[in-house]
Formats: sequence, structure tokens, C-alpha cells
Amino acid sequence: MADRFPSLEDFDAGAQTDVKDTDGPSTDDFLAREKALLGEDANQFATSDDAVAFGTGDDDLLGGGGTSNIITEESTFESQFPDLANQNEVRCHLHLATTPGTIPGGGITAPSVSYNSGYGAYVEEEEEPAVIREWREQRDAQIEKRAQQFAAQREETVKEARENIDDFYNNYNAKKEKQIAQTRKEAEQFLSSREDTVSGGTSWERIAKLVDVSGKGSKGGASGSGKERFRELLVSLKKDEKAPGASGY
Repeated sequence: MADRFPSLEDFDAGAQTDVKDTDGPSTDDFLAREKALLGEDANQFATSDDAVAFGTGDDDLLGGGGTSNIITEESTFESQFPDLANQNEVRCHLHLATTPGTIPGGGITAPSVSYNSGYGAYVEEEEEPAVIREWREQRDAQIEKRAQQFAAQREETVKEARENIDDFYNNYNAKKEKQIAQTRKEAEQFLSSREDTVSGGTSWERIAKLVDVSGKGSKGGASGSGKERFRELLVSLKKDEKAPGASGY
């Protein structure tokens, strides 16, 4: 142990402080053998910590030095795991610098909020082709023409219906008045004939006035009507003043 770790007095006297490895082969020999065994694959297993693990580089016995390896490790770690606080601060500065609502002095007028309404941007309508425009105009003209024809037909139908209704009531009233006059005339004739049948002559004469004995048609007792015998009997009774029942009751 004394040859590996010299005493403090030796340091003060300027003794040799090089450490000699007496336990085994050197690190360089070990690495050389490993590389020889692995061949071309040795580079796949090489890392930046090889020099630190085997005590190479500028490290001293007490762990000093090795600043290049430490700097390399820190830079690698920072690149892989950056500081979130720094990133947020940088993003905040970039956002404020690019936001229209910020003031050059650093104040913020309003937060920038992106709002998606769900509706697409307004797109100006394209001009309608001439063919479609002409077709649309023709269609509108035809629709208007049909509407006018329908209105004219409807007006004509209503007018004709009113005329027919007026004619119906006029004819009805005329026929009604004519029928009333005919009925009144017949009533007067009946009353006059009734008075005539109850006055003058024998009973058979008055009865003959109420019965048609003209001998014309079936009603008048024509031959072959079945009333011929009744007409002859009634006529003979009418002429005989002494016939039974001629003087009445």
C-alpha cells in the first residue's frame, strides 16, 4: 500500500507521486483486447462514459478534472430533457411578440383566443351560367302565364255559374207564376161547373155534365174502350125526364 499511496511527507519533499498499478494489466491493454475480440462491432458498444469508467482522460486520483466529459454529459442531458420553465417563458415571449393585441411596452390589451364556430368561411357565389339563367327566366314566364290563364278561366267559370243560377231562378219564377195562374183558372172553372151541375135539369143531366160522354177516346167512352155501354146508358137516362131518379131526392 505504501508504494501506491505515498505519505504526506513524501509530497512535501517533492517525491514521485505517480501511481503504479501492480495488481494487473493496464486499462489500455484490456480495451485493446476487447476491441480485438469484438472486431467491427466494438464501435457499437463504445460510449462517452468509457473513459470515465476506466479512469482515462484528465481525471486525477482524487476525481478531479474530467471537465470535458461532464460538459458533454450535461449538454446531452439538456438536449434530451430541456427545462420546461425556460420553454414556457420562450413560448410566452414569442406569443406576445406575434399577438396583434399586445402593446410595445409589454402590456396586453386582450387575450388571443381562437374560436371555431363550426361554420366554413363564406365563399362568394359564382355567377350563374347564361343557360341556367335563361331556363329560369323561361320557367318563371311560363308559371306566370299559367297563373294568368288559371285566373281568367276561374273568373269565366264563376261568371257562367252566376248566369246559370240567375237563369234558373228566372225560369223557376216564371214557371211558378204560370203554374199559379193555370191552377187559379182551373179552380175557377171547377167552381163554375160545380154550380152548374147542382142547378137546372134532371139529376141525370147534371151527372152527364160531370162525365165525358163525347164518345172520343177511352175517357169519352169510344167503341172498344169498355165504357161504351156505360156512356149509352147515361145518355139515354139524360134524355128521359121520367127515368128513375130524374127528379132527384
